[in-house]
Amino acid sequence: MVNRPYRWILALIYSGLIASANAEATAQEKSPTEFRNRVNALFQAESGKPLVRAKKQPPLRLGSGNYTRAYSYSIVGYAARCFYLGEMLDEANAALVENAQHYLDHPKDIIDRDSFHWHADIVMRLIDMYGPNGKVHAGRLTAETEAACLKPIWIYVKTSAKYNKPDHATTKTWEFHSTENHHAMDFTTHWHFSKIARNKPDYRELKLDGGSTLEQHYRAWNEYIVVYCRERAKKGVCIEIMCPGYNTVWLKGFHNFRDFGEPEVRRSAEMLLDLYWAYWSQEQLHGVEGGGKTRVRNVNGFKHSTHGIPALGWYYFGIGTQDKDATTELNALLSDYQPPAVVAEIARSSRADGPYEIRQRAQGLGRQGTENAVMADGVTPNKFRTDGGGIVRYSYCDPAFTIGTLMTEARPLKDWVHISAQSRWQGVVFGDSPGARIVPVVRPAGKARDVLNGHWSVQSKGSLVTQKLKGHKAGGPMIVWISEEGIGEPVRDGDLVFVETKGAYAAIRVVGSAFELTKKEVSNPSIEGDIRIAPPGRTILPKDDFAPVILEVMAKKDFKTFDDFKTKVKASKPEMKGTLLVYQTLYGDLITFDSSQKKTPIINEKPVDYTPPKVLESPFLNADYDKGVVTIQKGEQKRILDFVR
Repeated sequence: MVNRPYRWILALIYSGLIASANAEATAQEKSPTEFRNRVNALFQAESGKPLVRAKKQPPLRLGSGNYTRAYSYSIVGYAARCFYLGEMLDEANAALVENAQHYLDHPKDIIDRDSFHWHADIVMRLIDMYGPNGKVHAGRLTAETEAACLKPIWIYVKTSAKYNKPDHATTKTWEFHSTENHHAMDFTTHWHFSKIARNKPDYRELKLDGGSTLEQHYRAWNEYIVVYCRERAKKGVCIEIMCPGYNTVWLKGFHNFRDFGEPEVRRSAEMLLDLYWAYWSQEQLHGVEGGGKTRVRNVNGFKHSTHGIPALGWYYFGIGTQDKDATTELNALLSDYQPPAVVAEIARSSRADGPYEIRQRAQGLGRQGTENAVMADGVTPNKFRTDGGGIVRYSYCDPAFTIGTLMTEARPLKDWVHISAQSRWQGVVFGDSPGARIVPVVRPAGKARDVLNGHWSVQSKGSLVTQKLKGHKAGGPMIVWISEEGIGEPVRDGDLVFVETKGAYAAIRVVGSAFELTKKEVSNPSIEGDIRIAPPGRTILPKDDFAPVILEVMAKKDFKTFDDFKTKVKASKPEMKGTLLVYQTLYGDLITFDSSQKKTPIINEKPVDYTPPKVLESPFLNADYDKGVVTIQKGEQKRILDFVR
């Protein structure tokens, strides 16, 4: 998840403002001014407060630069607030110069992936809004500050240009170094610096390490960005699927494309933002994202975070909980972009008509590149296959809960690019409380930070069958974690565990294995001296790590009593036919699941189709695979996103 050590914006402290915000959410306010009012209140709450610098930290790994992400976020956050409010301008300019000078004095920190490009696009947004030629309040950021800020960014762009290229003609944007969010932050920085500096006397005649001028670089990235957006509409929105922290930093530069780009770049970026918010809105439940995810690391999958995407959900739609921070969200909060009315309606009322299913394809299959913190000669990029993807993301959305998983074949790790197989999340989130959830997951072994290719699964409606994969890497025990928040005391009955929330019942069955039900803390000593502990909860620990686990969830309204639910679950007994688990779900579907991990799961006599004709399919969001035309619809409202026009 995104590191957020600098917390410079407090919650609204006036009860009247808080009450007003709650009233907006209750009334499902649709006025565009409400987004800006929330942002104004956020900045005003910090008015007049001095800069508090976050600490510069030592390198995260041998050979890396200093870890200065938090320090730089504290600087740019302070400057953004001052420029936005028009106060303490001298101090804000001095802070940005100080930040730039740090990198000039420590050039190794510029090329380290964990620090510099996280904040560079925010600096360039401030230049475009408040610099000498700023589009909002020109001159609040001075010419001297602009010149100082551009110097380390030039070093970054010049150095990394020969490794990160706008080569969409050969890659279709599906080959890149490192991870999805790092790749986006890299080309965001390249594009924006080239746009600003290409006509400046100090830079326009200079050549990048790849050999091009900044003008050529800018034009090439313009073309790349348009293709990049189109490809996400064609073949899958995200690789780091529904990860609230990484999705925020992946998208933050697209607000800059949308606000400061040329017409086709602006149009493509705005459509991608519309697509993402429809993608998120249809599945969130009171601001909590549901469904299968990737790169949800350590114990983060056991709790709800209000930062990143959920934070923006509060600002855009008035749903969920206001976050107290603003760092990775700054580009969005300073932009005048807002999701269209049809997306806002989906966010606020998608569950009103009852349960629905979501199916989505995502990219994941391919060849893993060099995993390296700093670009260097000889490193190879990740190369994604674009003939399928290998992942079908399935979610069942009831007014009381969301249950979902990533359905894949039981493939070996070598078939996957690691970011698609890293720390996959599945399970159920309940609408009664933000942290209420049940999570079947393979925990990391020892001090490993992540599990790769940990489990596979099949799901139909509210019924999920899952199993630890033999082809995992760094996998420890297979567990089922049950939150204490929002869920009553579990009731054990033989091979079943029953739980109850205000709106739903759930049952967990471990097939063919004894298990322990414990309150023992779940932690992960992933970094020496850093023990990450999950919120209070209960854990099911099967004796056999490879025993299949069945999770059933249904709304309370479908039963007279909890006992009626228990009786129905007990009557739906799984049967083992050799290695095949045959199970009639509570919803009446027949699932056949091969515990030997050799055969494709079957639902109602049909094998799971890992290449369905639609890349997006739900009552609200639909698109054919590889076509690039997306329909967003809620009731009579409709928006067509045509990425190929």
